Amino acid sequence: MKQTQINRKNMIEATLSYLDEKSPLWQSVAKIGEVKNKLSEVNQAIDVAAAEQLKAQVNAGKMKTELKRTISQKGDILNDMVEVFAVMTGDKALEQTMGQSASDLFKMKNDDMLRQIKLIIDAATEHQQALTDGYGLTAEQLADLQADYDRFLEMSGLPREYQIKSGVATLTLEELFSEASNLLTNQLDNLMKIFKRRDPALYAGYEKARIVVDY
Repeated sequence: MKQTQINRKNMIEATLSYLDEKSPLWQSVAKIGEVKNKLSEVNQAIDVAAAEQLKAQVNAGKMKTELKRTISQKGDILNDMVEVFAVMTGDKALEQTMGQSASDLFKMKNDDMLRQIKLIIDAATEHQQALTDGYGLTAEQLADLQADYDRFLEMSGLPREYQIKSGVATLTLEELFSEASNLLTNQLDNLMKIFKRRDPALYAGYEKARIVVDY
């Protein structure tokens, strides 16, 4: 959830908690109990929707980590071919840029890893014919690493799987918060006015609970 949503949820829970605490004072007004129960159900639904959103984000992180591991392993294999080619042809400059292991690549920051993988892909592409003829490179290996590299670039924004799942969850949360706002503003706030003069302390406490505190 966004911080503004967390703030609104804290208010909802504070309101429900206050009404539970003061139930002997308002329970003679059955409509308040009816609306409060609906609000409680919406609050529980918000918890479920927020959990689904978090799950989508966690899954996206796992997907990205696994893809990085795969890219590092494939990059290491290609890297070794290019490095050996550089040694055999006496290309010291190329050799010096091709020494990273899969572990080295995986431990890099994402941006650094992507830059190094791009160097490997570019070098393999430049010398593709020689690598294919004498060092075991296949066109499929090069295309496969390029595809994974492109996918990781896309995921570095927001993976599509996350955008879809999290988008649905966010929409659901907004709908639920809208329903909670309707129950509070258009129903419960009006019902509690019954106690504005009958029980000023109860009404004042309710109004205090209804304040959204921004953090």
